[in-house]
Amino acid sequence: MVALLSKLGSTARTCARLAPANRRPPGYCGRSPRAFSYTSKTKSKEAPNNGDKDAKNSTGTHRSASLSEGAELDDSDTPAPIFTPAERARLEAMLQDPRRHAQNSYYHPVERLPKGRGLMALPEDGDEPDDPFPTSAIEDPDPLVEGDDITPLAHAELDQHREMRQYARLAAWEMPLLSTLAKPFEPPAVDEVLRFRYTTYMGEKHPAENKVVLQFCTSDMPGLTKEQRDKLIKLVGPRYNPETDVVKMSCEMFDTQAQNKRYLGDIVDKLLAEARDSTDTFADIPFDFRHHTFKRKIQFPEHWKITPERQEELEFKRAQRALEEEERTAAGLLVDGAAEIGKVLAATPELSIQAPESGRTRARETVRVRR
Repeated sequence: MVALLSKLGSTARTCARLAPANRRPPGYCGRSPRAFSYTSKTKSKEAPNNGDKDAKNSTGTHRSASLSEGAELDDSDTPAPIFTPAERARLEAMLQDPRRHAQNSYYHPVERLPKGRGLMALPEDGDEPDDPFPTSAIEDPDPLVEGDDITPLAHAELDQHREMRQYARLAAWEMPLLSTLAKPFEPPAVDEVLRFRYTTYMGEKHPAENKVVLQFCTSDMPGLTKEQRDKLIKLVGPRYNPETDVVKMSCEMFDTQAQNKRYLGDIVDKLLAEARDSTDTFADIPFDFRHHTFKRKIQFPEHWKITPERQEELEFKRAQRALEEEERTAAGLLVDGAAEIGKVLAATPELSIQAPESGRTRARETVRVRR
């Protein structure tokens, strides 16, 4: 339908351009006369206005328009036929009943274009540029897909299950092989006083994976006197912990851990060189530990602790207390409370204790009386 209408429009414009005044090619099917007229309306001023045909023909500026409808045109002026007989019959039927034709065209089924291809998409190889619905863009449905597949959420669950099984296989078969690469632990030597700590995220990219932390004790640094050690503590400032005597520094300025480690090593070398410099010992500068919060450690009292002597003393006191109880029982100085209460209750029956009634029972009796 779209191709036919576009062809019809181009045909009308061609007819209007090629045909002279009031003359149309045999294939023109327009209903309204002079729909596209390019005829010059310039007339001679001397021509009379009485409709005389001879006068009009004598001017030469306005070509004759008295050609009858059944007159034949010259072969030289007749263009080639534009519509085929089938197209002409279809066009005449459309012009006779345009409403029915438009309704049928509106409900004409159109194949759906695949995703990513629209009317404004560039034509592919083999497609005509003027064809708005290229046949090569319509893909045939996959015959293997019958709508019996699981949902995307179920596919995600299966992927997670496969990943867990993969790690389980690694733990069962690959990790035991790492024992062949194990090395015995060797304690650090006396001259190895620097402790470096690295952080890894098991292959994942993280901004803190290049961070390196350095720790060392000032008392373990070789070749330092007391004055030099005090100067080193004053130089490191808030990085020193006075309770543990540990200096802690970190670096993450560079992209790799090796560069950060090398930078920390250079800083320690410079600190030691400055501490060994006897030009200024910083003896007049006091220690400043305000950056550290000293935690109070509560200690258990010494006289509360159980010692062997204390244990013997407690056992002697317990044995002496048990002996005194036995002497009182033998002398009859101890009173059995349960036996005395039984005697009093047996002598006076009116003092026997009865079980008290519950509030629910009293409420039931009150309701019965009211009824």
